[in-house]
Amino acid sequence: MPGVIAVFTGPAGSGKSSLVEAYSEWARRRLLLRVAVVNLDPGADKLLYNPTFDIRRLFTLREIMLRYNLGPNGAFIKASELIAEKSDEILSGEPFKNLDKWDIILVDTPGQMEAFLFRPASRVFLEKLRKISHAVLVYVIDASAIERVSDAVLLWFLFVLLQVKTGLLAVPVINKRDIARNPRIATLLVENPFKLLEEASEEGLSSEIISDLLSAASKTRGAYRAVLVSALELDDMEKLHQLVHEAFCVCGDLT
Repeated sequence: MPGVIAVFTGPAGSGKSSLVEAYSEWARRRLLLRVAVVNLDPGADKLLYNPTFDIRRLFTLREIMLRYNLGPNGAFIKASELIAEKSDEILSGEPFKNLDKWDIILVDTPGQMEAFLFRPASRVFLEKLRKISHAVLVYVIDASAIERVSDAVLLWFLFVLLQVKTGLLAVPVINKRDIARNPRIATLLVENPFKLLEEASEEGLSSEIISDLLSAASKTRGAYRAVLVSALELDDMEKLHQLVHEAFCVCGDLT
């Protein structure tokens, strides 16, 4: 049984696929781990990695649009339903049918996060995934999308909602540190989110609302501090690796 099945998710453009590719190659070359990568995005045109399983073998977004006469958003919602319907078929094949072959399985989810994880059908697949092995949700935040405190708090609170919605243990990762729009706010989100209150007052935001949101986020995140990484920097992959495995380490917080 693999140590962890890591399900990567996050808002569109957060760099999930790039991070999955970088992490998988780093783990193979640096740690000599047996890594399987799963693509669950039926709308992907090209992949940066060679998947062990590719949902596009079963259906693509374009096929769904044509078959059900749907637009892109409707097709993503239908895709989440199809993934749930075909979950037994998916989990009975590689890499899931021979879990002992793999040290870690990385799952790349659709770019339209809300059409996948916020739909009732997603719970079916995730619950089945959790039953077969340890599963952790890796929530990816785009540092280049954080310009103001309100941006940071909104993205962080989506992390809270995902944990409530999925019931999975989740860990936060702030990606694209090399092109962070506001490095100070991105760093505070990692080191001390409550210091964002000082920045919020300068922006004229309601400190009470920001404080309540950060408090709720703090209660749900557990002992797992966010890490700030770049898919382009291989040294950052060690931070990500520690965070993912920290969730199931009896030694406690490794960050």
